[in-house]
Amino acid sequence: MFNEFKNGDKVFVEGIGKNNGKVYKNVPAKIIERDPYFKDYLVRFKNGTEDWILPRNLNTFE
Repeated sequence: MFNEFKNGDKVFVEGIGKNNGKVYKNVPAKIIERDPYFKDYLVRFKNGTEDWILPRNLNTFE
């Protein structure tokens, strides 16, 4: 199975997080892991918080 993002990739988050429903707009984060069942990604933000994000809400860090 193909993963769009690899562990350690830097991304921008644009969407709603699954942990607390927080809305993110162009927030930089780092991929920590991918859930093989739900197919979402755990990301860590600069302030140390983590949240699960759907792949459609992630953009590459360029």
